[in-house]
Amino acid sequence: MSTPVLHTNPAHGHADPDHVEAPPARPSFLRLLVLAILALAALGALGVAGVRARHRQQADRTEAAEAVRTDRPRVLVVTAERAPPKVEQVLPGTAYPLRETAVYARTSGYLRKWYVDIGDEVKEGQLLAEIETPEVDAQLLQARAALGESLATRDRNRASVELSRLNLDRVRQTYSGGAGSKQERDEAEASFKVSTATVELSEATIKASEANVKRLEDLQRFQKVTAPFGGVITARNYDPGALVVADSSAGREMFHLAQIDTLRVFADVPQTFATAVRAGQPAPVSRREVPGREFAGAVARTTQSVNVLTRTLRVEVAVPNRDHALLPGMYLQVRFQLENPGNVVRVPGAAVVIRAEGAKVALVDTAGRVTYRAVKLGRDYGQTVEITEGLTGGERLVVRPGDDLADGTLVEAATASGR
Repeated sequence: MSTPVLHTNPAHGHADPDHVEAPPARPSFLRLLVLAILALAALGALGVAGVRARHRQQADRTEAAEAVRTDRPRVLVVTAERAPPKVEQVLPGTAYPLRETAVYARTSGYLRKWYVDIGDEVKEGQLLAEIETPEVDAQLLQARAALGESLATRDRNRASVELSRLNLDRVRQTYSGGAGSKQERDEAEASFKVSTATVELSEATIKASEANVKRLEDLQRFQKVTAPFGGVITARNYDPGALVVADSSAGREMFHLAQIDTLRVFADVPQTFATAVRAGQPAPVSRREVPGREFAGAVARTTQSVNVLTRTLRVEVAVPNRDHALLPGMYLQVRFQLENPGNVVRVPGAAVVIRAEGAKVALVDTAGRVTYRAVKLGRDYGQTVEITEGLTGGERLVVRPGDDLADGTLVEAATASGR
């Protein structure tokens, strides 16, 4: 039990019995508890930091000791992988009509009328234009008249032959009776032979006249210009009244006709896959302007020869185009599913080094020894490169081997996942 403290009044020099001092305040229990928790947390954090620092130091000491013990440079390695059995190749291609031709005039004259224009679809044999040929018409009339004259001449000569034959018979009878002379008989025989030859000449003249009439009739039929096959008119170069000259290399074509119900798409396949292309295998095409849509196609034929300049094989792909969604001259993309050669291996491009002797890769064996091996490169895909000779797949290769990494060096191999 505490004793109350009496305060002395300095003015009177004696204690004041009515004034008692209050006892000092004690701290609350909650405040003490919070302070204790904070102190424990600080001690725990210091302890954890100390343990981590000690573990890090121990790991650094272990790694340093291991590096000193092994004394091997650490290199990043990757495993060479065999290429998949089939690879997809998307190659650029150009579309051409299945058939196209320039339609020229077969007879000279003036264009009377044209019946189709650019963009029109025509059928085989359809009339495209008509040409007026007054000179040919006049020549045909003259040739027919000459043929009639030749026929009349032949009939006259046949009559002359008959007359010469009768005269020869009479002369022979007279000569046989002793009344005629040998000269008269010889003259009659010669006249008969001349008449017979004249008939043969008339027959030859008639054949020549008939051939001339046939030629002019053909030219007259060529007044009508028709379509050699069904397709679309892509060019028209003459207007009515224009002079059209036949068989002239310098003249312009009257029409240009293209058949586009089926297109021929030509693409160049690299030499690596040249032997993997077969007629009939699927080869769908697409347009960049229409993403997500492919047009069915199949390999129709190849040139069976690699271009010595580009080292590519020209391939023709047949693409049905009934709706004319594709047009000749378009740039297309052709997708091929091609078989990979059996010995193709793919490695990162950083694993290949180019030396004076050629392309090489640095192999790491099970003992960690580096060995350089010459390889033959195939297609370069950017991040990966094809190796066609020198590797079989499964080898460990050093990524970015520097010039200081000599052949036979012992290294410590590390993969990207274990770094």
